[in-house]
Amino acid sequence: MAWWDYGYQITGIANRTSIADGNTWNHEHIATLGRTLTSEVKRAHNVIRHLADYVLVWGRGQRDDLGKSPHLARIGNSVFPDHCGDDDPKCNKFGFYSNKVPTPMMEKSLLYKLVEHNNKEGVSVNEKLFKHVHTTKHGLMRIYEVQNVSQESKDWIADPKNRICDAPGSWYCVGQYPPALNKLIAKRRNFAQIEDFNKKGEKSAYTRLIEKDQDESS
Repeated sequence: MAWWDYGYQITGIANRTSIADGNTWNHEHIATLGRTLTSEVKRAHNVIRHLADYVLVWGRGQRDDLGKSPHLARIGNSVFPDHCGDDDPKCNKFGFYSNKVPTPMMEKSLLYKLVEHNNKEGVSVNEKLFKHVHTTKHGLMRIYEVQNVSQESKDWIADPKNRICDAPGSWYCVGQYPPALNKLIAKRRNFAQIEDFNKKGEKSAYTRLIEKDQDESS
């Protein structure tokens, strides 16, 4: 698991399957990833243990994951209104104050803990949940092994009968989440795409806010 920016590199260089890559057409899936990475550590682990063996983060450099993370939180909240709340559609409670001190929500997040683990005084991740296994020479990329991975979910995903494709042998397979994540996925609200591909269901507060801004500026 990593933010989608690094998905193609993970696949091409490491020859490993990534949770997401540059093909970001499925907004709800990207929002699920953003919500998870910007959630509190235990809450994030409850999801990740059903999806991945490792988590990769990019930190301590220009345009690193912490710099991007308010954007991740906003994307997550655009589909999961319980993440920051309907009273904060743009997820302003997740980020840094002007003195570069993290907000409480940021400070508790998995992403912050993974990037700053043992780098900043008093910051560490629970290694019973995410075990640090690798940091590159200059400390820019860090990899953590997910502990207590669900073998039941891994077996379910690997079972061919749970693979949904548009035709037998097709390359186009939409993918499914393991049943253990059904409650999480049920919380998602449809995100209204600009192209009007996805207008069914209740809109999130974020979508309503963006549409209001567009109406006022037109």
